[in-house]
Amino acid sequence: MSTEHVITGDVDTDGVDKANVDEPAADDPSETTAEPDAKTADSARATDARPGRLRRVVSRWRLITVGLLLVASAGVAAGLYFTQYRPDRQTDDPAAKAVIAAASEGTVSLLSYAPDSLGRDLATAKSHLTGDFLTYYSKFTEQIVAPAAKQKTVKTTASVVRAAVSDLHPDSAKVVVFLNQTTTSKDRPDPTHTASSVVVSLTKVNGTWLISAFDPV
Repeated sequence: MSTEHVITGDVDTDGVDKANVDEPAADDPSETTAEPDAKTADSARATDARPGRLRRVVSRWRLITVGLLLVASAGVAAGLYFTQYRPDRQTDDPAAKAVIAAASEGTVSLLSYAPDSLGRDLATAKSHLTGDFLTYYSKFTEQIVAPAAKQKTVKTTASVVRAAVSDLHPDSAKVVVFLNQTTTSKDRPDPTHTASSVVVSLTKVNGTWLISAFDPV
């Protein structure tokens, strides 16, 4: 800030006609050298700081508003989930037990057969299936399993060790089945033991759980 220079020093005013001395007008802003007082400086600093504080307040309220919107959105999503799209709606422990039983019994039927009861065994297995998998299994057993079982006297027996539901809906489910299988044949009369696991997909058809897919894992 620029100020006018004030001449200072010892001046002899004796005999000087004070009327001829040009004194600066007290109320002329251009001739005053007084600095702004403390209140004026504080007011100026407060005015300068207002935009910064305002930006911080606005930013803070934006964050709060976004947070409230996210909470509200989560609440709406949760409401829709529990009222309309909840996957385990209409499912409970009896339903889980039913799909585990269907998956276990179907798995045993699919992987257990003997030459002397082959027709009956394959028919029993098909009664547990539905959809495209039933069509595939029928062709596969007719073209490959049945001829090999008769020609090589293949006998295989499966037993379920454990089974657990991985996905359960009112009309569909997936069950992970862990099983042991024992196989004998004319070429290998000594029993061969294997352990494996499969993901069994099931579909409810007319109130009955049937296997719609069978995927080894």
